[in-house]
Amino acid sequence: MPSVSSPDNRVSVLINQALPKTLTYRVGGDPAPEGALVRVPLGNKQGFGVVLGPSEENIPEEKLKSIAAVLELPSLKKSLIDFIFWVADYTMSPPGSVLAMALGGQSVLAAKKPRAKKEAEAVSPPPEKHALGAAQKSAADTLVGDVKDAKFSVTLLDGVTGSGKTEVYCEAIEAAMAESKQSLVLLPEIALTTQLVERLTRRFGFAPVLWHSGLTPATRRDCWKAVAEGTAKLVVGARSALFLPYARLGVIVVDEEHDGSYKQEDGVVYHARDMAVVRGKEENIPVVLSSATPSLETVLNVRAGRYRHLHLPERHGVAVMPHIHLVDLRHEKMPRGGWISPTLQKALRETLQRKEQALLFLNRRGYAPLTLCRKCGHRFACPQCSAWLVEHRTEGKQRLVCHHCGHAMLYPKACTECHAEDSLAACGPGVERLKEEAQKLFPNARIAVLASDTQEHIDALRQTVAAMENGEIDILIGTQIVAKGYHFPGLTLVGVIDGDLGLQGGDLRAAEHTFQLLAQVAGRSGRVDIHGHVYIQTVQPQHAVMQNLAQYDRDQLVETLIREREKYAMPPFARLAIVTLSGTNPAQTKEAAQKLAQNIPSVQAVEVLGPAPAPMALLRGRFRLRFLVKTGRSQKIQDFIRGWLSLVKISPIIRIGIDIDPQHFS
Repeated sequence: MPSVSSPDNRVSVLINQALPKTLTYRVGGDPAPEGALVRVPLGNKQGFGVVLGPSEENIPEEKLKSIAAVLELPSLKKSLIDFIFWVADYTMSPPGSVLAMALGGQSVLAAKKPRAKKEAEAVSPPPEKHALGAAQKSAADTLVGDVKDAKFSVTLLDGVTGSGKTEVYCEAIEAAMAESKQSLVLLPEIALTTQLVERLTRRFGFAPVLWHSGLTPATRRDCWKAVAEGTAKLVVGARSALFLPYARLGVIVVDEEHDGSYKQEDGVVYHARDMAVVRGKEENIPVVLSSATPSLETVLNVRAGRYRHLHLPERHGVAVMPHIHLVDLRHEKMPRGGWISPTLQKALRETLQRKEQALLFLNRRGYAPLTLCRKCGHRFACPQCSAWLVEHRTEGKQRLVCHHCGHAMLYPKACTECHAEDSLAACGPGVERLKEEAQKLFPNARIAVLASDTQEHIDALRQTVAAMENGEIDILIGTQIVAKGYHFPGLTLVGVIDGDLGLQGGDLRAAEHTFQLLAQVAGRSGRVDIHGHVYIQTVQPQHAVMQNLAQYDRDQLVETLIREREKYAMPPFARLAIVTLSGTNPAQTKEAAQKLAQNIPSVQAVEVLGPAPAPMALLRGRFRLRFLVKTGRSQKIQDFIRGWLSLVKISPIIRIGIDIDPQHFS
C-alpha cells in the first residue's frame, strides 16, 4: 500500500501559470508558511508560485514532489491572495494568471544579486505645495479624513478639466505618507506618466516609483521589491500596478476613471477601475475615482449612495472654460483634398499670429485608413484580420500596416489585383496626412505629431511633450493620446477634425465615449490666463453629444443616456458578457459554436444571443464567433456561463474567451 505523507509537511501551491487547479508539494528543509513565494518542479521544468497553506490532498508519498526553494522575497499578504482569487472568479480566469500579474514576471522571481539601492533624488527647489481654493480645500479635507480613518470608501472626485483635481488627491497622498503608508495612482496610459511624474516629483520632493510594461527587467525587480518591502512610498502605474504586493497601502487613486484604456482586453480580461474598488475593500482603505467626465456606472453608484461625490465646478485660479464652436461641415466649402475647414483655418492663422499654440485632434493613426485601386476598386485588406491596411508615411518609408496584428507590407507600385500602375489612392485622413495639409497651409509653423505610432519609445514622447510645454511647437497634431491629462500652458486653440468619428457604428457606449473624449480634448485649451477656443468639425451639429458639448451641459447628456439605457435594459441596468470562440478553421469554429448554441440552458431572466460573427470576424488568423449573454443586475452571470460551458466538450484547438462587463463590442 503506497505511503502518504502527513498533512503538516505538504502545502498547496498556486502556480503563476494558467493551470486548472492548485498543486500539492512536500515541504523540504526551509519552512514554507502561507504567502511564501517558492520555486517548484513543474513537469521537467521549474515554476514559481505562492504557498496557500496546508494541503489535504491525498497523494501517495512517492508521487509527491518537494519545493525546490523558498524565495528570499517578501511573502504575499492574505488580502492580496484573497484579491487574486476574487478577480479570477469574477473574470472567469485561472487564478494563476492573476497571480502572474502580482509577481511581476520572471525578472522579479529569478535569483539575482540585488543592485545597490539608490536614494530618492531630492529636487530643487524644495517640494512645491500650491494654495488650494475653497472647493479644493473642502474636497481635500474630506479625502484626508478618509485616509486617517483607514476605512474602505469610494469617492468620485468630479471636477471640470483644469479644476485642480490632482492637487486635491495629492493632499490624500500626503496624509498617507504621514501615516507611513503607501499610495497608488493608476493612469490609463503609460504616456501620461511623463507630466504627472514631474508634477508629483515637484510636489513631494522625490520621484515616485513607476510600474508599467516598458520597464527593464532589473528596474522591474527593484520596483517590485521596493513596493513589497514598503520603501516605495508613492507608485504611479498602469493597470497592472493594482496587483503589486504593497506592504502597507493607504490609498488608491484612479485618475481619469472613465477612460476605456483601463479595460484589459487580452489575457485576464478585467477593468482596473472596478478592480481598484475591490482591492480597496480587501485592504480596507479609501479609493478615489477622479474624472471630469465620469462613467455612467460611477454616476449611478453615486446616486445609489455607494460612492461619495466631491465636486469642483470651476477651473482653478483665473482660468475659465474655453468657448466651444460647432463647425457645420454641411455648410462649409471644404478645400479639395483637405480636411481643415476655412473656419478652422482662420482660427489657426489668428492663433499663430498671436504666438499661441494650437492642437489639431484626429483619432486616426497613420496617413490614410484605406488604400484602393481607382481602376478595379480593390481595397487593401489584412490577410490575417477583418481590417483594412492603414497607410503610413514616416521616416521616408511608405508602408501598409494592420493596426490589429502588426502585418505590414511595402507600399506597392501597382495594384496587386489588376496590376495597374499609378492607380492607388489614399482614402481619408490620418494624423500624418493632416500634418502634410497643415504644413502646406502654414509653411512657417513648427508642427509635430503625437500618436502611439510616432512615439514608439517613451523618450521620444517625453521630448515631444517637453517641446510643446516649452513653446517649441506651434501646432501639435494628435490622436486620443493628447486628450489624457496633458497641461500645455500656451495652448489656446483646439481643432477637432472629425467630431463624428466616434459616433459611427452601433456601439452601446458610442455617445458616452465620444462626449468624454471630446470634452477631454477641449479641456486642453485655455488652461492658464488666456481664453481658449475649441472648434469641432461635424456633420451632426444637432446631435445630443455636440449640443451638450457646446453648452457644457454634461449632466443633461448623462440624464439622456441613463434614460435610454434603463428603457432598453442595458448596462448599468443589466449585465452583459461576451463569449467568443475562435479557431484557425472556420468550419470547426462554427461546429463548436453550434454545439454551444444547442445546449444553452433555459434560465429565467437570462438571454443568450448568437452565435454570430464578431465585428472583427477574423483576428490574427483566427475566425471568431460570439455569443452575447444578458442578465439582470442581481444575477451572477459567471455562474450561468460556467454551467453552460460545462455541458459541452469543446475541442482544445478552439479557444474560448470570456469578457465580463464588455466595454466594446469588436
